[in-house]
Amino acid sequence: MIKLLGTAMILLGSGSAGFGFARAVRAQLRQLNALLAALEAMKGEIEYRLTPLPELFAALGEGTEPVTAAFFRGCAAMMEADRALPPQLVLGRAMEQTTSLQWSARTRETVRNLAFSLGKFDLGGQVRAIELAQERLRAELAEVQAGSRARCRSYETIGICAGLALAVILL
Repeated sequence: MIKLLGTAMILLGSGSAGFGFARAVRAQLRQLNALLAALEAMKGEIEYRLTPLPELFAALGEGTEPVTAAFFRGCAAMMEADRALPPQLVLGRAMEQTTSLQWSARTRETVRNLAFSLGKFDLGGQVRAIELAQERLRAELAEVQAGSRARCRSYETIGICAGLALAVILL
């Protein structure tokens, strides 16, 4: 009886680890899509309304994807607290503070590079920087999407199979 209970716990533990990895991949896809939508909104606001960055970040903080919205709310709060902070510092700190972001190093680097252009260049320069960031993020999204389904199934299967193998060894 105890062996069966132990086997069940091993299977549940390893299976949940595999499903957790798959959940992280799906979260990365959701967050990349939300970031692309936010950049599109940002481009429109800067291009047509010249919205100041604190207000822009606050508006983007009302997005539908909770983690990405929390990132932009953090940016807005920091800029409201100290308007002298440069955007690259604000975005960098917000990425550090939003611990549940599933952004890759490449996504983070793209956002950091974009931050150097926000609020500094003329309108055309800011719009071009946003478009460049969108182009890079779309390329990354395509790469992640290409293998996400197979990778998620692999993570789930490996988790369950590893649990089964460990259970057989221990029995």
